[in-house]
Amino acid sequence: MTVSRELMEKFNIAFANGDVDFIFEAAAEDIVMNEIGHGITEGKAAFIEKMEPMRNYKADVYKVYRTLIDGDTAVVEGEMQFTDEDGLATYYFNDWYTFKNEKITNLTAYLIKQTQEK
Repeated sequence: MTVSRELMEKFNIAFANGDVDFIFEAAAEDIVMNEIGHGITEGKAAFIEKMEPMRNYKADVYKVYRTLIDGDTAVVEGEMQFTDEDGLATYYFNDWYTFKNEKITNLTAYLIKQTQEK
């Protein structure tokens, strides 16, 4: 799995549609996911357990503003909307992926809920 714009588009589609199997397949056994402000998950089994609730959960809106790729690192910035306990909510994300041997070894995720009117 070479880091490419096409690959990152596939990841974004998988996240938007709750296709966790695609994401799990790409994860290294020693993956580390750092959800800024929410903790660190280490290892593929813990990553799968953490991400499983996303299975088949589809965002109402999922927009990618930009994708940057530098060597084995990709950064994706965007916005998603879905219904939560407060109704329709907008979140902004910035996800940093690091790949090694064609697998994701590190995912650092920044997720901010919009709290003011646009």
